[in-house]
Amino acid sequence: MRLIIFFSFLILSFSLNAQKNDLLILDGVKHKGKLLNYSKSDIRSSESGRISFFIYRLNDTLNISSDRNIKLKINRYTEFYEFTKKSWNNIELGINTGNFSSNTGAFISKGFFNKKHFNLGLGSGIYMIDMINFVPIYIKNFYDIYPLNRQSTFKLFAENKIGFSFGEDFGTEDYISTNGGFFWSPAFGIKKSVGKKHISLKLGYLIQGYSSEHNNWWSWWGPIDFIPGQMISDDIIRRDGYFKRMTISFSVFF
Repeated sequence: MRLIIFFSFLILSFSLNAQKNDLLILDGVKHKGKLLNYSKSDIRSSESGRISFFIYRLNDTLNISSDRNIKLKINRYTEFYEFTKKSWNNIELGINTGNFSSNTGAFISKGFFNKKHFNLGLGSGIYMIDMINFVPIYIKNFYDIYPLNRQSTFKLFAENKIGFSFGEDFGTEDYISTNGGFFWSPAFGIKKSVGKKHISLKLGYLIQGYSSEHNNWWSWWGPIDFIPGQMISDDIIRRDGYFKRMTISFSVFF
């Protein structure tokens, strides 16, 4: 899990750095930096025909003639695409992890408002914790904090999902009974505009209320979440409490 988070942010940091760089190829040597000025030769102006290029590695500005054999690769200026429609859609895939186990989940949400700092919607999904399948119904809101810079297609954002989950044991028949409960999942992440869509990577925390009953012996030998206050009587384990999980997920807004 830690490796997933580390490499996700490592790749993201490379993307952010690459976005800032222009490239100058002079005499076959590549220089990353920022183009400050460029003009073709014009006999009407003595100041024409010059290139000014700041080289990050040298921390210095190179001034040369534009008639020299050079190649320039300029990063095109792009703005963060803002939705103009009143609603939005979101599909999310992710994992929750804790107690030496990880489980996948999927969510879909429909937004009713589309404001810069207030995006309210309704959603549902399905995910598993400790062999219990939870189906949440929740209200979702997210808001942008600020862009990383004025010329960035990246934005930081915060998100909150809150509602109620139904708990079921689909197919395994290890549980005698299962019930869901209060559902809350705040998250913090970064998103990028790609065409007319937003893709995002976020880290969050999940709190899921539940209660369950199962036999003292399981038909599977996976890890079991024991919580304070569980009761064992008549060879039946009864539990009542909250699962708490770290989450990481990838989503698409459109």
